[in-house]
Amino acid sequence: MATQSKDVNFFPNLPPYSHPKTGFVSQLPSSWIPYAQLMRIDRPAGIYAVYLPYLIGIIYAACISLITPQPSAVATLVLILFPFNVLVRGIACTWNDNVDQQFDRRVERCRHRPIARGAVSTTQANIFTVAQIVLIYPFATFLLPSACKSHIATTIALFLVYALMKRVTYYPQVVLGISFAWAIFVCVAALGIEPFHGDHVVSTLSLFAANVLWTIIYDTIYAHQDIAYDEQAGVKSMALAFRNSTKILASFLAAGQVGLLALCGMRAGFGAGYFVGTVGGVAVTMAYYIYDFRDQFRIVGAAFLTGLLGEYLRKAWA
Repeated sequence: MATQSKDVNFFPNLPPYSHPKTGFVSQLPSSWIPYAQLMRIDRPAGIYAVYLPYLIGIIYAACISLITPQPSAVATLVLILFPFNVLVRGIACTWNDNVDQQFDRRVERCRHRPIARGAVSTTQANIFTVAQIVLIYPFATFLLPSACKSHIATTIALFLVYALMKRVTYYPQVVLGISFAWAIFVCVAALGIEPFHGDHVVSTLSLFAANVLWTIIYDTIYAHQDIAYDEQAGVKSMALAFRNSTKILASFLAAGQVGLLALCGMRAGFGAGYFVGTVGGVAVTMAYYIYDFRDQFRIVGAAFLTGLLGEYLRKAWA
């Protein structure tokens, strides 16, 4: 059955695949292009999605640290975490494309992904996934504190599990949200703070949960574009479960997200700048996003960071 489906073109009336003619990926050797596409290097929006929780986590951790770290130390972590996140996203996307290859061939938007179109074999994709995991090792061992190791391993495991969830539950977005939001724990540990013990457990867990809800909202909205194909292929998602009430669901979740951010600020002892910039900013930008379904990462991510950056600078300059 699987062999037969590889040879079936489910969209014979649509143009065949051709390599990109513009952009960074178009400049690569042709044999590299499928692997760059597996990592989604040609689609930076996903990098923002993975990276933003780390930026949020680092600035938050700097705000709650007993000794406020210097801007140079924060900037160093921000720089280290960027290539780390490119690899984390590459692992998640490569594994996802491998396990979803039968589904991807039946979805118009996904039919030209490298494994689905036959440019990369299942075995090659597995080797590439392992290679990227190996490249994470220097970050976990040498570039980030040892306290981050278990959280990095958990992050990767969660992303690998997420790819299988759409087969068994209509709530894979919950697992994806946890996968993304685990960045908060990585970053808190990176600044020497224990995320599950001490004075800031409630504020840390609140920020974590707020990020989980954020991912659930935008990925449920994003999944609407494939509803017809997903239903035919037997793929489950919250977009299918709430297809007629997505805005209502998103509104309730966004209210919870804002409430959790407020709780985070209260328990962490943050000032007015945080409540205006982050809590108020996220409330306004999420309302706009749910209404208009556009500019998600740019406006909401900026709101998340605005109040936290203000809080950090207030403490750094005190």
